[in-house]
Amino acid sequence: MKSLRTASIRTQILVLALLLIVLVSVVAATTEPFIYGRHDKGMAIGLLAGRIERVVDQFRDARSPEEEAAALDLATRLQISVEKLPASQISPRDEAEASSADILQRTRRALEDDFFDGLRHLFDKEVASVPLIVKIDQERALVFHMPTFSRSLWFFPAVASGILKIVIPLIVLAYVSSWLIIRPMGRFAAAAERASTDDSLEKPFVAEGSSEIRSLAASLNTMRSRILQMAESRTRMLSSISHDLRTPLTRLRMRVERCEQPELQGKMLHDLTVLDGMINESLAFLTNAGHNVPSRKVDLSSLLQTIATDFSETGIDVRFSGPRRLKYMCKSEAITRAISNLVENASRYATQIDIDLQDRGDEGIFVKVSDNGPGLTDELKTRVLEPFFKADEARTTGVGGGFGLGLPTAEGIIRKGHGGKLTLLDRAPNGLVVEIILPPVRDGGDGRLSAISDSTASII
Repeated sequence: MKSLRTASIRTQILVLALLLIVLVSVVAATTEPFIYGRHDKGMAIGLLAGRIERVVDQFRDARSPEEEAAALDLATRLQISVEKLPASQISPRDEAEASSADILQRTRRALEDDFFDGLRHLFDKEVASVPLIVKIDQERALVFHMPTFSRSLWFFPAVASGILKIVIPLIVLAYVSSWLIIRPMGRFAAAAERASTDDSLEKPFVAEGSSEIRSLAASLNTMRSRILQMAESRTRMLSSISHDLRTPLTRLRMRVERCEQPELQGKMLHDLTVLDGMINESLAFLTNAGHNVPSRKVDLSSLLQTIATDFSETGIDVRFSGPRRLKYMCKSEAITRAISNLVENASRYATQIDIDLQDRGDEGIFVKVSDNGPGLTDELKTRVLEPFFKADEARTTGVGGGFGLGLPTAEGIIRKGHGGKLTLLDRAPNGLVVEIILPPVRDGGDGRLSAISDSTASII
């Protein structure tokens, strides 16, 4: 079975087709004698025709009324309804048919229905009986009243045979096909989708299944290695540039501080502060700061309350609502940075910011950062999560501006660092809501809390 599972798809399809043929043959050979042995309409018609021929032969040989009565009595014992009829009463239209000696064929024509006609009248309660007239000689004839066979009695065995021979083997074949071919392809597609949606290429594609899938997995793993090398080289280059910029930036700051024109000195110091902030943001984003820090148990309520208080002291209206205490396993510095980025980003475009914390049990920990700013369009909600994209044209009520890394950094901390989800929603009547869903708190039974999902643990 292992060799079949790793064979090519063409070989697998060929083997499965042969398996279907063998399975249908075995099922048909073992079930049809039982089904049609009990309910074979052709066999019943053949037996009836034989009994009619026996009665006709005995009646034809009768030379007296007593012998004719004996022949009719035989028909009664054989459960055949028959009556004597003068040959002169046979209509000219039925004369040729009545004179035919082929009783078997005439009985079949009288009792067998066309398939579609029988299907149309399958559940009719009354079934009309067609008499069978047999001309004995120039003076005598017999009228046999045909029995009425239940159409459903002869139809359902054929249906059962079709189900056993076709439907069940096809179901078995479909299951085996899904196990051999479809299931490995489904797992492979799911792995590719996760790599696409999570921007994660750390885990290689598992090379299992048919030879074609294993070949595709090997090709994608080669491409994955090249992409990782390219991304790593790019990150090292940008990080090196950001680090190297600090030296001339420090020299510029020292020279500016010796400037004797206060107005010009203030403008240059402001520009240097902006440059320094850009370098810090870029380094933090490129190096994924905080992702490799171990998790520890913190009071999430106190952490968020502290963030709200710190911003309030700078003149920004930030309010916190939530439980008084909420123990949670997380990277506190990273969470602080993510929430601070969201609040700082909202403060540029809004006058009031709300931080709401909720523990919804198995649904997870919900943190909402809401503002009363102008909000974002549906298109911009997706684009602002891209690095270095700024939506200042859409949200221009505030002053200042960011570098386009605040939201992407926060989203990376929540998704990659904690296995959570960050979503941008509309706030009524206006504004933006950044909803964060963190994995639920789990008690390990020893008093220790856990909140990091298995998928996250493999990323960290």
